[in-house]
Amino acid sequence: MSLRKSKVHLEWITKGSDIEKIKKQWLEISNSTLPILIVGDRGIGKSFWIERSLEKRNITDSSMTTFDFSYSFSFDQNLEKIRSSKQNVTVILDWFTKAKKEEIVMLQQWWKDEKYNEKSKVYLYWEIHTEEMEILNQKNIYSDFYEQFKSFRFELPNLKKRISELPLFVYEFLSEANQSLNKKISSMDEDFFVFFKNKIFNRNYTELKDLIFALVGFSSGKQLHWKQIPPHFFENTLSELNILPGISLEQYEKEIIKANLIYTKGNREKAAKLLGISERNLYRKLHEFQLEDLS
Repeated sequence: MSLRKSKVHLEWITKGSDIEKIKKQWLEISNSTLPILIVGDRGIGKSFWIERSLEKRNITDSSMTTFDFSYSFSFDQNLEKIRSSKQNVTVILDWFTKAKKEEIVMLQQWWKDEKYNEKSKVYLYWEIHTEEMEILNQKNIYSDFYEQFKSFRFELPNLKKRISELPLFVYEFLSEANQSLNKKISSMDEDFFVFFKNKIFNRNYTELKDLIFALVGFSSGKQLHWKQIPPHFFENTLSELNILPGISLEQYEKEIIKANLIYTKGNREKAAKLLGISERNLYRKLHEFQLEDLS
């Protein structure tokens, strides 16, 4: 996990009612010294939320000690640093389930000593990735430590659950890309967000940002077009088509047509050939299923 490496300050986008509620609770707990756990998929902005809390608490880099167990680091040295510090201490845990058992035992003992020490002030942040929850919900040494903090857990929704906010993220990343790459792309064509409205974008915030940066970097004009988006950035809805009772043949047909249009970047002629139908028949289907915007 990297914090405070970007010189560009991103806006805190929380327009949905659920995410706005999480933000208010997040800011409220940041006014205290309570530990903060943040749970979510990779690349959905967990580090960004921690940065906002660090700013709220006026925490400086010099007081921060990170235990990122996905990388090799001197655990003993970091532990000694926070034990011997005579100032406020900020501890950030990441990929905790990759820690060795003996390291967990030492952290447990440190926390037991600290939470009853009235003279010290410790800020604890724990970044938990969704795939770690299976381990943390079982009975083991990791879950024993987790049980002490889970009441202070925040769960961030992924990008698919915040589909209405996608335009805000896109324009925020566009602004950052223009500044970083010295470009002046000012707009996107009307169809750019059709994919997002159809909820077929299946990536996280980091990948969305990378996509916008790539499009801006390769663009020579002043407008981005949806047909520039690589097909692999969109989920293949065919892979999610389960043969279930109660699902109409028309619904399957619509999803198959949609997937092929995405694959061909809206090229009706190519999509019709892949589908084995005439282009005129495809045009009629697009009108029937209200998919004209995809071509």
